[in-house]
Amino acid sequence: YLDIIIEESKRLTSLATNVLNLSKIETQVILKDIQRFNMGEQIRQSILLLDSKFQSKNISLDINIEDCNIYANKKMLNQVWLNLLDNAIKFNNENGLVSVNMKKKEKEILITIIDSGIGISKEVVSKIFDKFYQEDTSHSTKGNGLGLTIVKKIIELHGGTIECESIVSKGTKFTIILPIEQI
Repeated sequence: YLDIIIEESKRLTSLATNVLNLSKIETQVILKDIQRFNMGEQIRQSILLLDSKFQSKNISLDINIEDCNIYANKKMLNQVWLNLLDNAIKFNNENGLVSVNMKKKEKEILITIIDSGIGISKEVVSKIFDKFYQEDTSHSTKGNGLGLTIVKKIIELHGGTIECESIVSKGTKFTIILPIEQI
């Protein structure tokens, strides 16, 4: 019973934290604390932070990341990469593959994160950025349905876009486009 109480406490703490983060992000009209930093290096560090999770599922990585300086909120974007990469692990298969690509295109950066996991049905793809939405209720203890909502709000706050393409049992691809300079 103690283990159940501990796990539920962790889940509720995570939910409260995410609700507070989303509330802060939703009320923000302009970006604060923007600075110039190497986003390629930030994504590589995010991958390293999650290395033990990649290894625990024996997931292979295919990384093609260019160094590129961006003028943005470093802390917020770090949250984006950690969330998307963690989902790529969580909803991937044992011995799966995650590809992370980043390249500079004129005044913007194109980032793709692709996994070979369980995928998302076409009907559900349009709902994944909605608050508290979870397609797979069997994974409900692994999250609270706010991660992708927060990700989308952060990307939009930076003047960028995020799109999702997915095929059930084949995998999911997130495509993010961010401007290099904030207006």
